[in-house]
Formats: sequence, C-alpha cells, structure tokens
Amino acid sequence: MAVITGKAFWTKVDKAVNKFNPEKPRWSIDVTVDKKAREVLIEACALYDGDITINNKGDDRGDFVSFSKDRFLNDGRELPKPRLIDAKKNDISGTLVGNGSIVKVAFYPREWTFANKKGIKGVLKDVQVIELVEYFKDEIEEEDGYEAATGDKDLGELTASSTPF
Repeated sequence: MAVITGKAFWTKVDKAVNKFNPEKPRWSIDVTVDKKAREVLIEACALYDGDITINNKGDDRGDFVSFSKDRFLNDGRELPKPRLIDAKKNDISGTLVGNGSIVKVAFYPREWTFANKKGIKGVLKDVQVIELVEYFKDEIEEEDGYEAATGDKDLGELTASSTPF
C-alpha cells in the first residue's frame, strides 16, 4: 500500500458512478502530483513493468493521477467502498469533498490488460481529508431584481392583529 498527498479534484468517494458505463460504477478521485508524489508512484510500481499514468489536461489540476475502485467484481460481488476520513481518522462518510481539498490517498498498483493494451492503474483504498474545501453546487444564479434589505431593521411591535395573515 502506498500513500500520496495532493489536491483533490473530481472526488467521487461517497457514491460510485460511471457516466460512460452506468452498469459498472466506480469510486474515483484525481490527485495533483508534485515531486514527492511522483517518487511515491514510481516506488509503488517498482515491481511492475511500467508506471501509473500521470496526466495533464492543461487545467487547474496540472499534473495529476486518477485513482479508482470498481464497486463490483466481474462475478457481481460487491466491494466495500473506500473509507473517507478526516485528519484525525474520524469517519466523514457523506461529506462532499470539493476541488482543491488537500487529501492523502492510500492506493495500491494493479496491472491491467484490455484490447491488446496493458498498463498499471492506482486502485483507490482510502481518502484522508487534511484540508476540506466543501463542495457546494449552487444551481441558481444571481439576477437583477428584488433584493431584500439587509441589516437590523426595527419592525416595530408586531402582533397577531397587526399582520394581514
């Protein structure tokens, strides 16, 4: 087992999903790779013929590696989901980890072959959140129009008989 530290992106560790093949859901996380993380990845793959692929899509992630774990084995048996813990190792299942959170990811390398290609992937084991950037999806955008007054306003003496409802 190996552990790298980096910034998390596209974290899906609470619910297994696979937009390309919904019948094969998986938990996943992208983690940025610095010099130290690169050394850990190389050392973890020392017994294999190759390395885990380090990607760079020219976005905020910079150099990163993708870790994943399938929810089901090929024979249909369900696998346990990765642990999600805080810095003190408390279970924080259900927490949505936002992009830019600092995490430690425990993983192990596994060789794969598919369609005459082969490689090594990082299989996700656990995620420890060191600094949380909580994910929040606000689907309503700010608009021009009515804006409630802010601050302390003296609303006077409100009684049941003075309100219209």
